[in-house]
Amino acid sequence: MNEHEKRKNAHRAPLERRSSQRGQVLIEVLLMLPIFLLLVFTVMEIGHLAFRTILLHHAAYEVARIGSLSAVAASAPGCPPPVIQAGKMRTIGQAILTNATVGAAQEQTLTDPQEGCPHFDLKVTMSQRVPMIFPMTGLILANTAGRRERILVAQVRMPIERPLFK
Repeated sequence: MNEHEKRKNAHRAPLERRSSQRGQVLIEVLLMLPIFLLLVFTVMEIGHLAFRTILLHHAAYEVARIGSLSAVAASAPGCPPPVIQAGKMRTIGQAILTNATVGAAQEQTLTDPQEGCPHFDLKVTMSQRVPMIFPMTGLILANTAGRRERILVAQVRMPIERPLFK
């Protein structure tokens, strides 16, 4: 090998190394990109689910408040339990969140020692199927069979005041 060829090859070697390093960086980026995107999409999906959970809890609170205020006394002597307007509560709950299901039940709590009548709480349970909106997040966050939705549930207890339904 003469002097001229040595100089020519000396300039070529860094270029070959540089181009092979570019290929290595490209492969590393392609391998890490899905993991990075999954992390970013998961954080964004958790924010979306948190927002929808807040909406669901607020809707359940409003339905429980309306249900406790609209309870009426049964027409019986003594201390009858209140009659809740479950149909009205379902209608209002579905007007607030269109695809939510609303369940309502009353539960007896403490007895008033002066009056001798029991008090009641209204327990409202609302659930909603929330679709995953970011790709790949259903693998981690979904709780349905198809891995495309998460079922959120909110439960609120509200006291039914006796003076209001007498």
